[in-house]
Amino acid sequence: MSRGPTISSAGFTLVEALISVTILGFIGAVAYGTFARAVDARERAMHITGRYHQIRQALQRMSTEISMAFVSYHKDCEDAHSVTMFAGKRGGNGGRLDFTSFGHTKLRADANESDQNELSYFVERDPEDPQKNALIRREQAPIDDEPDEGGVEQVLAEDVKSIEFEFYDPKEDRWEDEWDADGSDKRDRLPMFVSIKMVAADPNGKDETFVTKTRVFMGRRFQISGSGFARCLD
Repeated sequence: MSRGPTISSAGFTLVEALISVTILGFIGAVAYGTFARAVDARERAMHITGRYHQIRQALQRMSTEISMAFVSYHKDCEDAHSVTMFAGKRGGNGGRLDFTSFGHTKLRADANESDQNELSYFVERDPEDPQKNALIRREQAPIDDEPDEGGVEQVLAEDVKSIEFEFYDPKEDRWEDEWDADGSDKRDRLPMFVSIKMVAADPNGKDETFVTKTRVFMGRRFQISGSGFARCLD
């Protein structure tokens, strides 16, 4: 008796299945490792970019606001309610700069505010991370009789070790470590240029120095004629 053609069953042996699973797992591990490294590289690049962006923005803001510094005679000599100043001095964590400026920005279009404000820059403990120092910006608007106190403080740059200011005196043709527009030798004068040197941690946690300079456009104390204010004898 003749038999019809038989169909042989085909399939994977246990060894072949194990080899296939191993190869698939290896491919998955390689793909995951590549993806994880790409994600880490992206996050690292974003961290570096964000850190340097914060430092550049802090230096740019200080440069802009210092360039608009001014001192004036416009105050009531008997009962001063608005006193202008420009004083930079050495101190802890490098130094501190207190000055009056035309750099105030109104946040509301109908706000009853001028462009005059009190500003300070200095380094002290970060209020959100007491283990580190931060660059602090203090602002108060309008100007009052204590232009180096009060106002609102905000962190301008994190993890800053020190801030130093130098002031170019065009009269003496030299850079000075300190400046006081109410002092005897620099009375009623502002520096022509201000140098800002900030030491801050780079994205790797190492100290890096950043330096910039800005021009102060109003170099002398001014008074508007016919305003009713007179120069005080002090």
